[in-house]
Amino acid sequence: MMRRSRNNAKLSLRGKTHAKDQKEVQQTMIKYEMGVIVRVDLPEDGFTVEMDKVKALIERFGGTIDKIDEWGRRRLAYPIEKQTEGMYTFITYTAGPSAPKEIESRVRLIENVLRFLTVRKDEVEANVIAAPPEPVTAEEPVIVDEPAIEAEEPAVSEEPAIAEEPVPAEEPAAEESVEEEAPAQEAEAKDE
Repeated sequence: MMRRSRNNAKLSLRGKTHAKDQKEVQQTMIKYEMGVIVRVDLPEDGFTVEMDKVKALIERFGGTIDKIDEWGRRRLAYPIEKQTEGMYTFITYTAGPSAPKEIESRVRLIENVLRFLTVRKDEVEANVIAAPPEPVTAEEPVIVDEPAIEAEEPAVSEEPAIAEEPVPAEEPAAEESVEEEAPAQEAEAKDE
């Protein structure tokens, strides 16, 4: 009987939707930075056309562009598609969590984009904040508070102290005594 009432309760809840069961529709906006490298051998306005495509993709997927930093022509670390230089641009934008994946899948199809990389901006800032403090230099005095140490009485052992016998002074070597005797004998011989 008890089992049947539980099943009925589950059945009745399946048809109804409660506010607690639904996910909130509100999306959190996250800052991202996208680095884009475009071919150098494009016509004069080819670079701006390609960058306009990338900007349009960001805006299409709900992103707002905060800042564009154009570095210009730079040498590549290694040749990409027989190119040794590229036009570097960094775009900082704010978008929902699913936007970068969609944007990257579309940028991959743009032929004149050599490479691209999207990084979550707040993670980069968190790494900068969590950097370890700089070591103290020798010029700055370091003051350490140490607890006061009370003078302790010397420990007295219960075993009696053993007195050491004094070590006798070394006697001169036999050669020295022979040398001293020789002049003394010579002096006696002369007296006689």
